[in-house]
Amino acid sequence: MNGLDKLLSRDHLPYPGARVGFLGHHASVNKHGEHAVDLLIAKGDWKIVKLFSPEHGFFGTAAAGEKVENSLHPHWKIPVHSLYGENRKPSAQDLQGLDVLVVDLQDLGVRCYTYSSTLYLTMQACADCGIDLIVLDRPTPLSGIVDGPALDPALSSFVGMIDLPTVYGKSQGELASFLKQHDSELRKLNLQVFRASETTPHFSKWIPPSPAITSADAARLYPLTVWCEAIPQIWVERGTALSFQVWCMPDFPPALQAHPPQFHGVTSAAICCTTPEGDWQGLQFTLDPLHDNHPLQNALILLCALRDELGHERLFSGTDARPEFFDKLMGSSSVREMIIQGCSALEIIQSW
Repeated sequence: MNGLDKLLSRDHLPYPGARVGFLGHHASVNKHGEHAVDLLIAKGDWKIVKLFSPEHGFFGTAAAGEKVENSLHPHWKIPVHSLYGENRKPSAQDLQGLDVLVVDLQDLGVRCYTYSSTLYLTMQACADCGIDLIVLDRPTPLSGIVDGPALDPALSSFVGMIDLPTVYGKSQGELASFLKQHDSELRKLNLQVFRASETTPHFSKWIPPSPAITSADAARLYPLTVWCEAIPQIWVERGTALSFQVWCMPDFPPALQAHPPQFHGVTSAAICCTTPEGDWQGLQFTLDPLHDNHPLQNALILLCALRDELGHERLFSGTDARPEFFDKLMGSSSVREMIIQGCSALEIIQSW
């Protein structure tokens, strides 16, 4: 049972007769695949008057970074306020007339995946406006895995807003409770979390929370391969069955394909990917169920191996390179700087 199931198992919902806002998306379903808003309307205890959507929109179809406009839900005829358009944080006007806001988002437990930032800003807005908040919890595919550097406050952005390691291993319910406890401005927030009954994630059916996270394995390997967004000409089979589970390049070193480095909790094998620009070589990653996954450590092992073969300029220089975005995704500039300086993956990992 996820948090939604736990909430609906009650004979009566808290705040009877409340005017409710709902922040969620198409993955906000119960264990039978029925959507939360349909179920809450049928329950009859609340009046759902406003919807809110994160990056990728309420239907999860917008591409990464694509601006989403406000809209009217075509079936429920309820206004949808986008939190990835003009605003990233609910305004006082957005929250006007609400008694409570409910959050139900499938998250990954990775700082640069923006749903954690959306949760944080929504908590701030509700605290400022005196709106009670309910978070319906869902297991995260990276539950309990903590990996990567802490956030450098100078690099705070929407892809890194909370001072936690890059992979922080908490579900949205756990994160909400953590933030309320540790952020003095959120202590006045009236927060209620409906926890999932299982913290160990077993996903019998996966609904992609965004177009490219097509499976739970894609979610678990996302922190290993997401650096493609900042490094030129990296192909990760985005949006396919192998999304974020491969790393291919037009100049991937044959030596690394033949003798890949030793990773932690994943195995790798040589692969050829057909891209719009031709056939590129690289590695395909598969989770090893017998060993713990350390996705950020694995990313550094791969990046340092590529640097040793191709030079750091291939990674962080050139027309399409985005070193400043790499730093924001990582939450730290020291990682890139240490790669350039020639430090080993182990030295970088130990610096965390």
